[in-house]
Order: sequence, then structure tokens, then C-alpha cells
Amino acid sequence: MNIGLVVNARGKVCLVHDQPFEATPLWVGYHVDFKRLEVIYDTGGTYRIDWEATDEMHNFLLKINKILIIRMENKKPVEGYDTSFLHLKDGKVIEAA
Repeated sequence: MNIGLVVNARGKVCLVHDQPFEATPLWVGYHVDFKRLEVIYDTGGTYRIDWEATDEMHNFLLKINKILIIRMENKKPVEGYDTSFLHLKDGKVIEAA
């Protein structure tokens, strides 16, 4: 799966991917201790994204609480979820800094 994190023209953070997830995404978790993202499904399963935030992106991600997940096909959006963006530490939800 190709997956990326972008900020759209309106300043909204989007997680863009090109293949369906195995289940419906409910939240995106940001592990502040590892600077990594994880999609959390309605089934309780997860998808960890092989990416680590830079210091600049880390500081930006600490300030957001919503993220739009968009699946693209042939450069067009075909599916989207407006989800909560959770800040996690030691696997538990924390308040953003």
C-alpha cells in the first residue's frame, strides 16, 4: 500500500492511500513516544504506518485532533473518512501538548 500524509489547501491534514484497508478506519493514532502513525479499525485491529515524523512534523501533529483519510484510485478520491486524531503514549490516549 502506498500511503502519505499531506496538508490540503484548507490546512486540513489528510492521510492518502491507494488500497482499501482491511476494515473501516475509526481513528488515527499518533504515538508521540515513537513519532509514528497507526490506523485503528472498527474491528479493534490496527495498521501501523512505516514512517517517522520529523521534529517539525511532530510539533505540528501535536496540535491537531482531526484527520481526513482519503483512498485514491487513478488520481481521484473514491472513499473518505473524517476521523479523530488521537495522541498516544505507552499505548494510551493522552491530551495533546
